[in-house]
Amino acid sequence: MATAEDFAEVEWAVICDAAHGAGMAMMLLGSSGLVGSMKEMLVAGRTAANAAKHESELIRAICEPEAMRAMQKRVADVLSEGHGGDPRRALREKSLDWLGEAVEVLRKKAPEELGAYREWVTGFASEVANAASEGGPLGIRGEKVSAEEAQYLGALRAILTADRNG
Repeated sequence: MATAEDFAEVEWAVICDAAHGAGMAMMLLGSSGLVGSMKEMLVAGRTAANAAKHESELIRAICEPEAMRAMQKRVADVLSEGHGGDPRRALREKSLDWLGEAVEVLRKKAPEELGAYREWVTGFASEVANAASEGGPLGIRGEKVSAEEAQYLGALRAILTADRNG
C-alpha cells in the first residue's frame, strides 16, 4: 500500500489537494444558504475524519491532520488568487486539474490504490453535494443536488475513470 513517502513532495501535494479540493469545490457550488453550508462543512469534516478507519493506507494518509493543514493552505492560496474572477470557479477548475494530475501519478506509482482513491473522492464529493438542499430560502426546500453540482460530479467521474492508455 502506498503512503506519502512513496511520492515526491509535489506529487503527494497534488494527490491530497485533488481529493479534498473536490469536496471543497463542491461546498462552494450552488446556493445552500447558511444552514446548508454548515451541513456541507460538517459532512466534509466527518467524511475526512472517518477516513482514519479506511482500509486504504493512502486514503488514511491524505486525511491525516498534517496533510489536511498543508492542503488547506494551498486551497486558500487558490481562493485568494481568484485569477481576476470568481474564486469559486478558480477552485473548481484547479481541483479538476489537480485530479487529472493525481490520477496520472497514481497510475504510474501506485496503480493498486487508484480504485480506492476514485471511490473515496467520488464518495466525498457526492456526500457533500447531498448534504443540503440548493436554491431554496436558507437552503430549505431547494433541490437536493443542483445542476451545477451534478455537472461537477460528472466532470470528477470522467477524470477519475478516463482511460489514458487507449
